[in-house]
Amino acid sequence: MKKYHILIISLCFLLSSCGTVTYFGDRLTPTSTIDIYYSTHDVTKPYKVIGHLTYPNTISQDAVKEKLATYAKSIGADAIVISGTESIRDDQSAFVNADALKYTN
Repeated sequence: MKKYHILIISLCFLLSSCGTVTYFGDRLTPTSTIDIYYSTHDVTKPYKVIGHLTYPNTISQDAVKEKLATYAKSIGADAIVISGTESIRDDQSAFVNADALKYTN
């Protein structure tokens, strides 16, 4: 019986560490490429913000960028601007926030 408890607990930790992208905004036709920025000042094309993404910062920085970029393509964004991290409480992992952009040209 204890073997099943350990298996269930391990599975719960695994699932909770994977995380999911939280998104609030418009959904458009999916795109195949995405530009990644860290400041809106770096975006040289005209754009509009179509939504906001959040992802738990529980994995490597490159993996977080990949998760956000993949999700942004699925909702039709042309670019994302990663604005930084935020912590809900001191004892929780930080979340990475990003804006999803659609070029308007």
